[in-house]
Amino acid sequence: MYIEVAEVATSNVYKGGHRQRYFKFSHQFHLRSDLCMWADRIQVMDLKLQMNVPKGGQEIEEEGQPVSPVSQCFKSPLFSLCVHVIFELQESVTDIPKYMNAVAESIMSTNPLYSCIMKKDDRGSWRWKKTKVNTDDITFVAELPPGQESYDAWVDDYISKLSLTPLDQSRPLWEIHFLNYKTSKAAATMVIKLHHSLGDGVSFMATLFSMARRVDNPEFPPTFPTAHKHRVKPSWPGMAVANFFQKLWYMMLLVWYSVVDLIRTTLRLMDWLDDSQLPIRGPPGVEYTPVALSSATFLLEDIKQIKNSVGGTVNDVITGIIFYGIQRYLQIHLSAVGEHSLQDAYEKRLEQPKDTVIKQIKNSRLTAICMMNMRPLAGLQNIEEMLKPKGKVPWGNRVGFLCLLVPMMGKLENPLEFLKRTKRVIDRNKISLATYINYRLGKWLARKKGPQALSKCLYNTIVHTTMVVSNMIGPMEKIAMAGNPVNNFTFFVSGVPQALGVFIVSYMGSVVLQVHAHKDYVDAHMLCKCFVEASKEMKNYTLNPNPIEDGNSESV
Repeated sequence: MYIEVAEVATSNVYKGGHRQRYFKFSHQFHLRSDLCMWADRIQVMDLKLQMNVPKGGQEIEEEGQPVSPVSQCFKSPLFSLCVHVIFELQESVTDIPKYMNAVAESIMSTNPLYSCIMKKDDRGSWRWKKTKVNTDDITFVAELPPGQESYDAWVDDYISKLSLTPLDQSRPLWEIHFLNYKTSKAAATMVIKLHHSLGDGVSFMATLFSMARRVDNPEFPPTFPTAHKHRVKPSWPGMAVANFFQKLWYMMLLVWYSVVDLIRTTLRLMDWLDDSQLPIRGPPGVEYTPVALSSATFLLEDIKQIKNSVGGTVNDVITGIIFYGIQRYLQIHLSAVGEHSLQDAYEKRLEQPKDTVIKQIKNSRLTAICMMNMRPLAGLQNIEEMLKPKGKVPWGNRVGFLCLLVPMMGKLENPLEFLKRTKRVIDRNKISLATYINYRLGKWLARKKGPQALSKCLYNTIVHTTMVVSNMIGPMEKIAMAGNPVNNFTFFVSGVPQALGVFIVSYMGSVVLQVHAHKDYVDAHMLCKCFVEASKEMKNYTLNPNPIEDGNSESV
């Protein structure tokens, strides 16, 4: 089993103010011919299609397109969310300005919103107004100290600090940052930062992957996994009666679970229901504190092997790995309080924790907010389909949330049993209509009471939970951005008022867990080690229900 943990330390990168972090090269370099060909393809795109916008399929007029209430909600005084997409490139770039300009022009060609700023009109309403975009204002090249043996820590620190830097409101709400420094994972790194008011993860990924081409066949766009069709069940005498009672029972559960979940949501909004104060939970305002990034990579084949042993789905297994790893981390952290350092407690992680630690974890409440795509069709869609007027997969913020109550077992003796409990929690939430109802109520509230009312409700819900989980499906083949092959890509969301976020992507048969954690509350690198060990334990139990622990873990 190939499992890799990307571990980096943090250190100081910058001197002076925020904007001094960026350095623009003025030298001219020669660019490969494949980049030129790629840029030419962009210029011959259908101009009429380029002017489509998510609302009504109309061009953005001079007075501006109204900003949707949900988009205004994500850019409010309470919280401002940004999506960061990180591309680890296989080759370094010689002509960096030309490369970045080509990427920027391609992004702007997909949707006119990328060439707009958010501005209030005479009546005080927010509108998207077209502006002349100078790519030098939205593209930045990092200047890091020369002669370093490794740039892993520097690149990690740059991206971490970038997540805390607000976007310039006088410019389009997105930026491209390029770090032409070799790390253990890439020859260069490109970070695209986009404000959530422009769209959701599905919208952004559709934009970025519309620029990508397969490395094995550049003439074709990348392909993505599709959902498997359910098998047709064989019929048998009396099946109609059985189906009737089965559907009746299902409807009873649907009503009951929906009512319970809606009551829980109401209690959170009224500050009557809250998660336990565990070490991985931060106070309000934690989103403004320093962060650290780390990642763990797993083979999709190993995930499927575990999936087959419990009869679940890939998402069930990944969620189980995250929840199991978090409880392993909590055992380590709580065992370290008052007696050991965190590292010493990690070295003794295979020892049975004290009864007080087990009891504290078992009696705790830990809720994870899982972001969901609320479009009728699942998965990534073609960018042209998303921009069609009244399409089934419209552009914009079509995102809901599912509150998963993490099963807290205290003793972690059988990882597969924990995985089965996690699967039962997920299956129970799939029956509930609370996510759909909350999504509709949120849109109604934003229209009737304004975006600030929706922002307050979302903020109160988030601060009473512990962590956020989001996932995105990536291409099945290796892709190239502007002719430069991509070794890997990840994403995370900043501005969430929580100390921990885990963001999942699949790419080329691998699954990557990207951890975005605030340093004062979560050790991101140790948490990724716990994810690795959780996966190893689950796989070992699929091969042998009673494995002998050797204390070793595969990590780098």
